Amino acid sequence: MVTRGFFAVLALLRIAAGLSLFLSGLQKLSWFGSSAGLDQKLADWAQHPANGMVAKYVSFAAAHHGLFARLVVLGELGLGALLIIGFLTPLAALLAFLMVLQFQLAGGQIFAMSYLRGQSGFAYLLIYPVLFFGRAGTAFGFDGMLARRGARPPAA
Repeated sequence: MVTRGFFAVLALLRIAAGLSLFLSGLQKLSWFGSSAGLDQKLADWAQHPANGMVAKYVSFAAAHHGLFARLVVLGELGLGALLIIGFLTPLAALLAFLMVLQFQLAGGQIFAMSYLRGQSGFAYLLIYPVLFFGRAGTAFGFDGMLARRGARPPAA
């Protein structure tokens, strides 16, 4: 049986993951005016790609660096905010998972054995599916508030 405590822990995990994404997006706000920050990352990753698939992906991203720079900022800010407030939580968790996965694939981190140890994005890739499947927005979030509101019988 799932307890209220479980949903409270999921809510804390959801808020922490959302804050992490949101603060990361705030650090990249300058990417709206100039994609130089992303250009540098892509150039670093292109020098030592993990394999051919990563090299093709980084090449594609580098060709569209201006678009991706803005999408990264909007994604981190938007998805982070949705996770913090607990609104559209499953969708936000799924999109955050895909965004973080793409960043880690492009950087080649995911193919190194060190990826499984220490401070890495592996923890984030585990957190987002838990938020997605665990109904993390039901406690302390708009998703739960809307669900409870919809569950009430209509007033006579």
